[in-house]
Amino acid sequence: MKWDRRTFLKTLLTWGVSQIGLEGFRGQPKIQQYYQTLAAPTPRKLALLVGINDYGTPFNLKGCLTDVERQKELLIYRFGFSPQDILTLTGQEATREAIETAFQEHLTQQAQGGDVVVFHFSGYGNLVKSSSGELLRGLIPSDGIISTKGQIVTHNLLEDALILWGRSLATEKLTFVLDTSYHYLGQELQGNLKVRSFPSSSQEVDPQELARQITGTAPKGIILGASGQEQVATEIASSGFSSGLFTYALTQYLWEVTSPSNVTVTLGKTTETLLPIIGTQQQPQPRDGDKQPLFTYYLLPTPSHGAEGLITSLDDSTNATIKLTGLPLPLLQHYGLNSCFTVTTSPPSSPILVQLRSREGLKGKVHLISALDPNSDVSALAVGQFLQESIRFLPKTIGLTVALEKNLERIERVDATSTFSAIAQIHSVITAGEPGADCILAKETLTEETDLSPSSGGYGLLLPGGVQVPNTFGQSGEAIKSAVERLRPDLQRLLAAKLWRLTLNEESSQLPIRVSLESLDQDSPVIDQRQTTRRVGEGEKAQETPLADLTKPSHGLLQVPRGSRLQFRWQNLGDRPIYYLLLGIDARARTLAYLPPEAALIAPGETLVVPSPTLGLNWTVASTPGWEQILAISCSSPFKKTFETLRQSTPSKPDQGQILLLNTPLTVAQALLQDLHGASAVKSELLGTATDSYALDVKIWATLSFVYQVV
Repeated sequence: MKWDRRTFLKTLLTWGVSQIGLEGFRGQPKIQQYYQTLAAPTPRKLALLVGINDYGTPFNLKGCLTDVERQKELLIYRFGFSPQDILTLTGQEATREAIETAFQEHLTQQAQGGDVVVFHFSGYGNLVKSSSGELLRGLIPSDGIISTKGQIVTHNLLEDALILWGRSLATEKLTFVLDTSYHYLGQELQGNLKVRSFPSSSQEVDPQELARQITGTAPKGIILGASGQEQVATEIASSGFSSGLFTYALTQYLWEVTSPSNVTVTLGKTTETLLPIIGTQQQPQPRDGDKQPLFTYYLLPTPSHGAEGLITSLDDSTNATIKLTGLPLPLLQHYGLNSCFTVTTSPPSSPILVQLRSREGLKGKVHLISALDPNSDVSALAVGQFLQESIRFLPKTIGLTVALEKNLERIERVDATSTFSAIAQIHSVITAGEPGADCILAKETLTEETDLSPSSGGYGLLLPGGVQVPNTFGQSGEAIKSAVERLRPDLQRLLAAKLWRLTLNEESSQLPIRVSLESLDQDSPVIDQRQTTRRVGEGEKAQETPLADLTKPSHGLLQVPRGSRLQFRWQNLGDRPIYYLLLGIDARARTLAYLPPEAALIAPGETLVVPSPTLGLNWTVASTPGWEQILAISCSSPFKKTFETLRQSTPSKPDQGQILLLNTPLTVAQALLQDLHGASAVKSELLGTATDSYALDVKIWATLSFVYQVV
C-alpha cells in the first residue's frame, strides 16, 4: 500500500482511531511518522472567544464566561494554541462593533492559508425578521437588548454576517462553535435548565445590517450548533459554577479523548452525555460548509493522551491549584475529596501521584503524595501538566435532589416537601432553577418525548431538562402527598441509574477491555463498539472491526429498531481474568440486568458473547420509542455482593445466565459500588478519614456505555 497523506488519513478513520488511539501501531514506523507529521503545529492557530452573561436584569445568563474559560483552556493545552493567539471578548466589552472589529483584525487580517481558526459564541440568540418576512438567525451582543417605550427590541449580529466574514478568511480550516439557540418556546427554564433563546418574538432586522449581508451563503468550514432545529440550547447550574450544557459536554469529551476524533464522533459522544439530563430535546448539530473536517477543530490533540484535570498554578513544591476539565457533569457533582490523580510528565517517568484536598466547583487543591525520585532536584509539579484519574472517591450517602416545578401552588409545595422528607433516598428539595436537581416534580409535562403521555393535570417526574420520565404521571385530581408516595419506586430507579452512571470511566480506565454491540437482526451485526484506551498493554493489536463502517446516523444518536435482539461481544485485552455484568435503563425507564452463570469469567486474550447464544437469551430492545442506555461493566474481581443481590430477586439458576427486570435496582447499585470498592483495596494512608466513601481504583474496573435511540 502506498502510504501517502490521503491514504493515511482514510486508514486512520477506517481503523476507528478516534476510539482506540495509536498504541497498537507502535510496530509500524510509517504510521507513526505520519502521525508525527500531522501532529506538528500548523503555521498558526487563531481563536476569538465571545461569552456574555451580563445582558442586564432580568435577562442575565450565568454560564457563558465559564464556556469561554473552558474553551480557552482546551485550545491551549489540548490543541496547542498559543495564549497570545486567543482573543476573548466577555461581558459588556462584547458589543456588536467590538465583535466585528475583533473578527476582522484578529482573524481576517492574520489568518493565512492552512491556519486553523476557531470562533466561539456563548450568549443569547433569537430569530429576526427581514423586510421580506424571512426569519434569520441572530446572535445578541452585549449591547443588543434595548428597551424603547416599554418595548424590548434586539439589535442582532446575524449568523449570516459571521458566515460572510468567515468566507473572507484566507484559510478553509474554520470552526464556528455557537452555544446559543434561536427558537423561544415560551419559557425561561427548560425544566431546571436556563434557556439561551431570548424571550421575544422575531424583531425587524436593522436594514443597514441586512444590506451588508448575503443571506443563504454556505459557510466556509463548519458550524457546530448547540441544538437542532426548533430546539433550545440550555445552560446548567452545578455546585459552584454554571456552564452551557453543550460547551461543557463538548470540551469534556475533547479533554478525555485519547486520539483523533472527527466531528461525527465528537457530536455523537456529546449528545450521549446530554441524554440523562435533557433527553433528545437538545441534540448538537453540525452544519457543514465547503468541506467536512477529518478531525474536530481540524487538529489532532496534542499531546495524544487525555486527561481529567490540569495544573493551573503552583502554591509550593508539593501543592497545586487544578482545574477538573475532563470529568462529566454528573460525576463532578459528587467527586469526593481524597480522589487521586497521576501527573503526566514529559518524558514519561515513574508515577507521580497527587491527592485532592479541597474543591469548589471546577477548581481544586491537590497535594503531592508520591514523587518521581526522592533524590531528584527537578520539581515534580508544573503548570500545564495533565492529571489522569487514578482513584475515584464517591460518598456513600449520595441521594436525589428533587426540584419543585414553579407552577405548583404554595400548599402543594409544602405538602410535597413534607412527604419527601420521609423518604431516605431524597437528599434535598429545591425550587426549579436552583443548582443540582436530579429530577423535577411537576404537575404536567413540558415536553412529550415518547408516546407515553401523562393525563392532564397529574403529578409526575421530569428529567432536569424538562423531559418526562416515562410512566410516572398519575391521574388528574390525585393529592400531591399520594403522588409522592406513588413515585417512591420511580425515585429509587432514578437514584440507582445515577449511581450506575457514576461508575462510567471509559476514558480513564486502565483495564484493557473492548465490547462490541451486535444486532441479531441485521446483515452487518456490529452496530457500535467501545474500548478502554489508557495504558493498553504492549503489543495489543488494533481493533479488527472498522468503526467507520458501523451503522450510525450522520450525526447524533445511534438508532436501533424497536424490538431488536442484541448481544455483546466482550474481549479481554489484558493479562488477568475479568468478570462482567450488564445493567440497563430501557425506553420505559425500567432497570434491567444480565446475571451471568455462576463463576463466569473471561480469560486473558479471550472473547465471550453475552448473553451466551447457547442459553437462548437475547437482550431485547423495548417496543416503545425513546432512548436506552446499557452499561457493560468489567472488573478484575468477582461481583460477589452484586450477584448475591441479583440472585435474591429470582429463582436460583446458577448454571444459566438470566435477564432480570429489577424491582430493587438501588440495592443492586449499592452492592456494585461495594464490590468495586472492595476490589480496589485502596491503601489506608490514601483513605485517611474517608470511611464514609467508596474508593475505586481505575486499574480494576471499566464501565462502558452504549446509548441508542429506539425508533
